[in-house]
Amino acid sequence: MKAVIASLVILFFVTYKIQAQVSYSCTYQQVCNWNEDIEEFENCEGHEENSLFKMNSDETMFTHTTEEMQSTYYVNSSEYDSENDVYTYTVSSDAGNEYFYIFDIKNKEIRVVFNHEERTLLVTFTIKSIF
Repeated sequence: MKAVIASLVILFFVTYKIQAQVSYSCTYQQVCNWNEDIEEFENCEGHEENSLFKMNSDETMFTHTTEEMQSTYYVNSSEYDSENDVYTYTVSSDAGNEYFYIFDIKNKEIRVVFNHEERTLLVTFTIKSIF
């Protein structure tokens, strides 16, 4: 009996530490501009776009692939909000740019906030599936 319990405990700890790569398939992209006067994002424009985010198992980097490009992002810091099932990441791209990513599992969205040409943008990707 002790051997069975010991085996179950070992199995639990071994499988607990195993994490798999997670992929997020997206089908839509919306871009909004930050308006400093009213302190809201506005002038949102969206379009159908198939893209794929792949997070490595250690959550230290992820890639974003579209039909036109592929970018790699290196995680500088991360947090998880278990109540809302939201992961946030401060990242640096392979091109050296800084981004703030929000993986909102409950609402099936990936949002990214960043500065581009003296504007702050919010890009929202709609998640089709997670695997």
